[in-house]
Amino acid sequence: MLDFVRKYSKSWGIKILLWLVIIVFVGWGGYIYQTRHEFDVARVGDHYITTTEFSTRLENLQQAVSKQFGGTIPEELKGSLHLKERALQSLIDNYLVVRGAEDLGLTATTGEVRRRILEMPVFQIDGKFDNARYEGILRQNRMTPDMYEKELYDEITTRKVQAFITGRAIVTEDEILAEHHLNRDQIKVSYVVFDPDSFEDKVPVDEQALRTFYQNNQNRYMEPEQRDIAYVLLGREDLEKEIHPGEDEMKSYYDDNIARFTHEKQVRARHILLRIKPDATDAEVEKVRVQAQKILDEAKKSKDFAELARKYSQDETTAKKGGDLGFFDSKKMDPAFSKAAFDLKPGEISGLVRTPYGFHIIKSEEVTEAKTVPFEEVKGEIEKDLKSQGAQDLAFKQAQNLRDLANARKDIAKAAAEMKMTVLGPVRITMSEDQPGSTPFPAPIREKLFQLGEGDISDMLELPKGFAVAQVKAIKRPQPIPFENVKDKVTNGFRAEQAKGLAQKQALEILAQAKEKKSLAEVAKARNINLRQSEFFSRQDPDKDLKLLRGPSLNSVFSLNGSNPFPETPIELGKRYIVCQFQGINPAGEPSSEERAEISGKILRQKEEELWKAWLAEVRKTTKIEQLQEI
Repeated sequence: MLDFVRKYSKSWGIKILLWLVIIVFVGWGGYIYQTRHEFDVARVGDHYITTTEFSTRLENLQQAVSKQFGGTIPEELKGSLHLKERALQSLIDNYLVVRGAEDLGLTATTGEVRRRILEMPVFQIDGKFDNARYEGILRQNRMTPDMYEKELYDEITTRKVQAFITGRAIVTEDEILAEHHLNRDQIKVSYVVFDPDSFEDKVPVDEQALRTFYQNNQNRYMEPEQRDIAYVLLGREDLEKEIHPGEDEMKSYYDDNIARFTHEKQVRARHILLRIKPDATDAEVEKVRVQAQKILDEAKKSKDFAELARKYSQDETTAKKGGDLGFFDSKKMDPAFSKAAFDLKPGEISGLVRTPYGFHIIKSEEVTEAKTVPFEEVKGEIEKDLKSQGAQDLAFKQAQNLRDLANARKDIAKAAAEMKMTVLGPVRITMSEDQPGSTPFPAPIREKLFQLGEGDISDMLELPKGFAVAQVKAIKRPQPIPFENVKDKVTNGFRAEQAKGLAQKQALEILAQAKEKKSLAEVAKARNINLRQSEFFSRQDPDKDLKLLRGPSLNSVFSLNGSNPFPETPIELGKRYIVCQFQGINPAGEPSSEERAEISGKILRQKEEELWKAWLAEVRKTTKIEQLQEI
């Protein structure tokens, strides 16, 4: 064939044929390239960030931010938090670190990754690494060894680079002293408080003013947002029919989880406890011992140990149950208590047993010997577990594939049709309340759906029955509640706002008069206003009545001095205002060695963060970063 081409290489027919072959291969290669990266979100150098990586990072970020807001991100803040952009940027930073590490020769080695895995107790049995346990735990967390080892590689690499880059940070003595005085120098002020609550009865209210306030603050009086959600449910029960564990797989599962099917020796016992204080003297211990010995003598004569426990035991929890501790293994109790209990035969009573809690008298009730349940007895249970686990894994993989395809097609219905799946809904949901029977989404899942924009595809959503992938088909934005329905709320809001304005106005008047007379005390006395005096306080240890001073308000107070005794404007103290006058300063002494170490550590961490950000910025300048999809 090659000889034929060489022989006729000058022929136009051959030239045209060769060009057609080149075009086909270039086109085919381009198609393969596009298909391969169809689901990718961004490119960092030669690395591609997949939709799966992005979705996982975004979900983790959303959960972290939600916790900061008590479980739900306020609707008005969702856009301003830019969570999608932050999630993508964090992934880009990860790959910038790896790229920078390669240039520095600081990437993790195979040996370092392997050593970290081998040393992890969670992957060990009896102190030794167990590969079956390793793969089993990863499988339970829907990870492959390659995925996990890549995460470890990135983590170790990042730590090595961070140690190298941030190792240049140093803290000087002047910086330590400046920070020390900033936070520990004390100030004393006199002040008056203006509380808006005390001005509310002075606020005139009329219908037109209320309606104007309502119009200007409609965001306070809105019906909740509603969303129409289309989704595909990948049910675990349906998929279990496709899972058929073999005999070898079930036996392997049995061997890997033998601890689950092994029951250690257990004892059911009762006890009587006489407590001893941790700081008890020898005489006090002896007094309790004598009392315990009398009860022991009585117990050995009596047939009703439970009644004696109710009468004498100082273990309040078990005393009312006749001292019954239930079944326990040897590791559950104090070593001395366990040894005594496990040495007894059913019906026997121990001598006095000393533990950190006091003196115990123990009676053995029942003993169950250690036993490993035979495979045949738990075969059905294992098969059920494997079918459930297999179905869950299959549902997860199918949901993952559907999510990726839906993101590429921008439409869950199109993706579902290609994968021969059924789209349910759309169903209308709200964040504020459960709607039994009308939606399959519990509150945590609804929260995730409300973090999406219109047309967005969700990540895999784990539901009680399996996994789902959803798309926001429509968003019905919050609608104003009619004025008549919220008139009382509007009135309260109007009064509060007007009262705050009146409080601020009076505070401005008092401040101006105090500056004119150079005395807040004189003005307060003339106006019959209560003048308060703070103790000396610092930024680190605020005055008990001024703890709500924050940010600019706190800076304003600590900017006062003898030549500048009054603030420029009234200072906000939570919902109130204060006008204050400088009374004195108490400079902090020399920092102790502990304080120096604390301050130095704080400044060092700040400098390390600055160095890290600057290094990342330099790597970013030399790396081609391309966003491949809208997010």
